Amino acid sequence: MLVKSIHGRTETHSPGLLWRFYRWLRGTEQILVRPTRELPLVLISFAGGDDEGVERLRGALEETWPTLPDSFRRRYTPILSDAPPLVVVLLRRRNICTCLGHHHPHGTESRTTRRLRNLSGVRTGELDLAFEAIRDWEPLPLSHLALPPEASTAETRSFQWQLALLAVLLHELHHLTNPQEHEHIVRKQSQTFYEDVLAHYLSERFHVEYGLQRELRHEVTSEIGGEGAR
Repeated sequence: MLVKSIHGRTETHSPGLLWRFYRWLRGTEQILVRPTRELPLVLISFAGGDDEGVERLRGALEETWPTLPDSFRRRYTPILSDAPPLVVVLLRRRNICTCLGHHHPHGTESRTTRRLRNLSGVRTGELDLAFEAIRDWEPLPLSHLALPPEASTAETRSFQWQLALLAVLLHELHHLTNPQEHEHIVRKQSQTFYEDVLAHYLSERFHVEYGLQRELRHEVTSEIGGEGAR
């Protein structure tokens, strides 16, 4: 398939023989998720045994997105208003190409998506997400250093995973609905969305700051303190 990854490369993408064998061995399952009306219906197609990834993606759509302040959700209103009413997400652990996800242009979709479109008559889009790779994703160099120690909890890591899944899904929907949009613009929007939502979460939940500005402020304060002690 010809797809564009979140890394900004346009390349010929194929799931490969190993992926096809994995799906054949484990079997394929589908689950329909009905998020808020702002988002399209999402049919998650996944290999048997990948339930954790499914639950995380469901959580991102059904729990994380609805709880975000309107100011964050409105950033994607123009994109979501043009999105297909139904989107098939091929959920994988990792992509052989190492990309976090791809949008699949019309005519390159899987048999499942083509069949759904033909049977329902509903405009249907398709993308894939690599849920384990997204869990390990560091959107910014040194971003792990910007997380305050008091907020480095299992709860935060869980929220980060679901937020990252949501950000990558929105990124690929952006490409799907606006295929001519430059990757730099698409990436900047999804990355800023991720950073701003995470900063808001940490502020509301732990009353701490997130980001490199916090580190710079800490360094300046330390330097001032050191000079005063001389």
